[in-house]
Amino acid sequence: MLTVAAPPPWLLAPRIGEDEQRSLGADSLLLAQLLWNRGIRSAEEAHAFLHPLLGEPFGDPHLMLGLSSATDRLLSAIRGGERIAVYGDYDVDGVAGAALLTTALRGLGADVFVHLPDRARDGYGVHPDAVRKLVGDGARVMVTVDCGISANQEVHLARSLGLDVIVTDHHTLPAGLPSAFAVLNPRQDRCQYPCKDLAGGGVAYQLARALLRTMLDPAEAEHRARDLAMYAALSTVADIMPITGENRSIVAQGVASLRSGGSIGMRALVEASGRELAAVSATDLAFRIIPRLNAAGRMGNARDALDLLLATDPAEAQMLALRLEEANLARRARVDELLAELEGPAAAGAERGAIVLHGAYPIGVAGLLATRFAERHGVPCVIIERGAPTSRGSVRGVVGIDLIGVLEGCSEHLVQFGGHERAAGFTVPSNEIELFQTAFEQGVRDVGVAPCLPAVPVDAVLKLASVGTRLADLVERFDPCGPGNLRPMFLSRGLHVRNVAKLKGGHLRLELAQEWTVRRAVAFRPAFAAPTPGARVDVVYEVERSTWNGVERVDMLVRDVRESTPGRMAPAAV
Repeated sequence: MLTVAAPPPWLLAPRIGEDEQRSLGADSLLLAQLLWNRGIRSAEEAHAFLHPLLGEPFGDPHLMLGLSSATDRLLSAIRGGERIAVYGDYDVDGVAGAALLTTALRGLGADVFVHLPDRARDGYGVHPDAVRKLVGDGARVMVTVDCGISANQEVHLARSLGLDVIVTDHHTLPAGLPSAFAVLNPRQDRCQYPCKDLAGGGVAYQLARALLRTMLDPAEAEHRARDLAMYAALSTVADIMPITGENRSIVAQGVASLRSGGSIGMRALVEASGRELAAVSATDLAFRIIPRLNAAGRMGNARDALDLLLATDPAEAQMLALRLEEANLARRARVDELLAELEGPAAAGAERGAIVLHGAYPIGVAGLLATRFAERHGVPCVIIERGAPTSRGSVRGVVGIDLIGVLEGCSEHLVQFGGHERAAGFTVPSNEIELFQTAFEQGVRDVGVAPCLPAVPVDAVLKLASVGTRLADLVERFDPCGPGNLRPMFLSRGLHVRNVAKLKGGHLRLELAQEWTVRRAVAFRPAFAAPTPGARVDVVYEVERSTWNGVERVDMLVRDVRESTPGRMAPAAV
């Protein structure tokens, strides 16, 4: 029988030498170490990486398969006054991508409106009833965002009703593509677009860039594209795409556009989140802005998030931002309640190698629950909201297990499924949930990957005295961070725990000391046990700059704490 995963190992990067530092042209050994750990091997690469707005340029959108047909049809619709329907999704990728494309089309004079499915009522994807309604509302062209790649029947229906469909999506390709007017997905075999890991909104961004280039002079097209990058950045961060190459440039440009003013709606949302617009970061997008936008679709209707992103009236934007704040607080409370309630059954499932839970669990928070349990136990997790006659589920995975492959092995028990290697969703007949569970657990066992929590990469060992403004300045040079470019992680050994305070929400505040240095630290929902005051511990952490009552400070964000290892107390002089 499989056992619950052990605590993740710490992987300390090998220390580089002076030759490597010289090859990178870095002005400090720590800067060189962080660059080297991220695969940077030359001074030219280092300069491009540290200046992402001047780094890897965006690809030529016309390299994307299907884009020329899509732009030609949309240009014809704009010039002919035909109604265009943008069909988005209820998550932030789909909402932000829909807002992006709608903003671009409106700016070019298009008659455009947006449809978003309801998470609870409709579920994911394109729906026949929605297609019929769009035709009834006068649409002659429908552009999907972050969905549609598997909508064969729905696209066939649309064509029969005289509706031309342009699919823009980034999900795993099915065996057969829909017979749409154009299909844009960089994962297609013959697609030459260089970045294959675009978010759904990232694909829509390329379509918007092409339209702008075609209808406007180069300077104006570039100006509008920079503003639209804000929406593409939301999509990219929200869908946890690799923050490397073009994706990193998109996020950097999006954050820069937001800092310089952004949209009326985003300004209101940043204010409601307690951040200053001029200092907002990609980390703020991930942990402050996106959860609030997502709360709309999870706890109510994603339309609130879309209306906020498209808002033109400051008073309306403030009202919507406060509504999202309330939805996010309700979402947090419900998730915490269900996490406590389901921990026992989840641990039992982890012993079998896969967690499959079904019951009256809101589909709006199912993905969040699955993510937390997968991270906590190191095994794939499925959360199913039981319904009649069908039920819907969210799946989150772990390294080494392709969820789409596992779901394909369960397909005889599923109505539909789709997603990515590490995140997916499906619909299952309610009377076959137990059969699906057996097949899913067997599919995970067949992969042969034991329960495993991902290793924690550590960039360097530091003295506690190194934690301060200069270190924060250095770390911020690596923004935007995310998958593929994780925030720098440090280890300090032999720290004395002077104080431990338990905060609301399961968080911890620590006071740590080494020699004459004392630093404050915080651990958000830690997976480790709270250390005992007076203990000696090794601490893995990130650093973050914050401002409280006008006073700037640098905090340690603790990711793991363990009893100090004898004989390894001395920090490296990095």
